[in-house]
Amino acid sequence: MAAMRTRSKTQQRTAAPDEPEKEAPAFRKPGFRETFVLRAQTATLMMLTFMAIVWAGHFYVWLLIVALQTLSFRELLVVRYREYKASVESSMPLFRTLQWGWFLCAMFYVYSDFIHQFALEHDSASVLLPLSRYWEAASFAGYCAVFTTSVWTLGVDSVKYQVGQLSWTIVTLCIVVGQMKFVAHNIFEGLFWFFFPVWLVINNDCWAYLWGVLLGKRFVKKPFFRLSPKKTWEGFLGAAVSTVIVAYHTAPLFAKSRWLACPATKLTLAWHEPLDCAVGDAFVVRETLPVAFGFSFSNAAPIQLHAVCFGLFASVVAPFGGFLASAIKRAYEIKDFDSLIPGHGGITDRVDCEFIMALFVYVYHKTFIKAPGGWQQLATAAGRLPPDEQRLLLDALGG
Repeated sequence: MAAMRTRSKTQQRTAAPDEPEKEAPAFRKPGFRETFVLRAQTATLMMLTFMAIVWAGHFYVWLLIVALQTLSFRELLVVRYREYKASVESSMPLFRTLQWGWFLCAMFYVYSDFIHQFALEHDSASVLLPLSRYWEAASFAGYCAVFTTSVWTLGVDSVKYQVGQLSWTIVTLCIVVGQMKFVAHNIFEGLFWFFFPVWLVINNDCWAYLWGVLLGKRFVKKPFFRLSPKKTWEGFLGAAVSTVIVAYHTAPLFAKSRWLACPATKLTLAWHEPLDCAVGDAFVVRETLPVAFGFSFSNAAPIQLHAVCFGLFASVVAPFGGFLASAIKRAYEIKDFDSLIPGHGGITDRVDCEFIMALFVYVYHKTFIKAPGGWQQLATAAGRLPPDEQRLLLDALGG
């Protein structure tokens, strides 16, 4: 009887009409307020982390840049790699390895050059000279290995894709590594030359958003950049004026910090090691600072005039790094390069304008600010010569 009751209940459950399936809850896109709060929280965390690294010292800022370059390179490669991942991994097992080989060769070349130059100019790093003198030979050997292997692994059926991806890898290296070739020089010349340009680019981005919201398309209906319809002429021009004003007034404030103004004299992992140096001529306030055509500023430092040039570049040229990033994302139909930073996307989404800005700072500083090397550099180089060669140098100089 119990078995019959069990079968009867089972039949009743089987015969019962199917219950309607519950619909999956619809995806709700975060509102403006939620997005703004998330972005603000993440931006605050990034700012505090960045300030802590700057406080730690030049070497740690350098490590931060290397990490950001590595992540940005990865993001840019994944843009083209994602849709072909399955076929690439099965038919070209060394392809991803070779892409990273190109990256490592480029990074080794760039930073070995810096280490060698730093060792030549600073006695504290002269112990590296016996090894750093071979940096060009080591870089070329690595290049030859990666180059020949890349050509050797080209396949008959996949050569078109491989050549296209190789070309993209080289373009990515130009963006991520080539434009940042001298960033270590900027950092160790004084954190001011790294921190201040970053400050200006961030300011320009914020001002462009603010002016775009307030006045966007009020006077000029046509978008500033066709591939980014939200970019407006009002935002671009308003940000340029605002950034130049901020640059002029904040440059002397940052220049007062010895920690930012003084160059590093050694490569060290010591945290916040005290720095002391003579104030550079660019940071000295003048009672009268002549500009041009009889026009002059009162109680101003030359760095303020240089800061105006920095602000103009950060406003007029650097944003095109962001426009290029927008074009790449539109070409591959993605919103962000990654989701690593909540509310902001990937690393490339945050540093796209910083690459060319770093290159500009080096060129400008070397051309218009840094004094040409004088007898101090010659004396430093002569002091590293063996005693017999020092005597020969004295004889040649008539000493």
